[in-house]
Amino acid sequence: MTKAKILLVVIASLFLFWMLRSVGWEAILQHLRMVGWYWPLILLPYLLVNLLDSMSWYFSFGSPPTGLTIRYLFFNRLAGEAINILTPMASLGGEPVKAMLLQKKGVSLTNSTASLVISKGIMALSMVLYILLGLALAPFLFHLSSAWLWGLLAAALVLGGGALGFVLLQRYGLCQLGLAVLERCRFLPGRLKEKEEAICRLDAQMSTFYRQHGRKFFLALGLYFLSWLIHGLEVYIIFYLLGHPIGLVTALCLDALATLIGGLAFFIPGNLAVQDGGIILLTIGLHLGSLLGAACSVIRRLREGFWLAVGLVALAYDR
Repeated sequence: MTKAKILLVVIASLFLFWMLRSVGWEAILQHLRMVGWYWPLILLPYLLVNLLDSMSWYFSFGSPPTGLTIRYLFFNRLAGEAINILTPMASLGGEPVKAMLLQKKGVSLTNSTASLVISKGIMALSMVLYILLGLALAPFLFHLSSAWLWGLLAAALVLGGGALGFVLLQRYGLCQLGLAVLERCRFLPGRLKEKEEAICRLDAQMSTFYRQHGRKFFLALGLYFLSWLIHGLEVYIIFYLLGHPIGLVTALCLDALATLIGGLAFFIPGNLAVQDGGIILLTIGLHLGSLLGAACSVIRRLREGFWLAVGLVALAYDR
């Protein structure tokens, strides 16, 4: 699986290089220069995104351990997300790193793992809500055929069904169900069977959260949804700085649909090339041209690189 994902990264990188080369390097650089000294403005939205996501993660603990702060989770999350981007493990490579750093803070492995799984489920649900908002706006902004709209809606519903199922299974014994399926298929490793007691504790922790902390669940969901809206604000700021301002509603719709396209390629680390290509196609659909889409995509990748570096520094410092 790891070799296959590395191959996908290589193919995606080549495809991204081809897309940007087709648009024209010089033209893209010319648009990037237009941002000038306003680059810090592009970094601010993700600062808010990570803060809101850290707050949501904090509420995912149900009863947060003593001494655990949102500030610590902020840098922990940056470190873990940096590993997510760099490793060929889709969006899962950094989760063990987050749990390991929490253990150094005195949080039990069961508690930290449960919070991460719960947070992932809530984030996925909020993403689907954001995508559905974008799809509701799309007919008023894009000239898409009904077949395209229905196809995008079907893809969103598939993602939504998966996210909802993931959350519901957490409430009713996700890990034990997985063990039962592996055992029935005679594919259950002995070492995993030995950890059955710890796995049962993990299931109990997640089930307790959903049964006793419903209010925190909806609070975490709202915070994650707000962080997705700020992604749309980021697109609005980028196009404004590129000298082609678009409406905030248009920016939200564009980003939500790009998120949908990227979500379908979750197995490619960083959604490399897929989300970039989606942004370019969507800007063409908005009659903004491929050049603006490519410039927007490159700017978002540069922003991603900046916060990736901050995450690696945070990881080195915590170690």
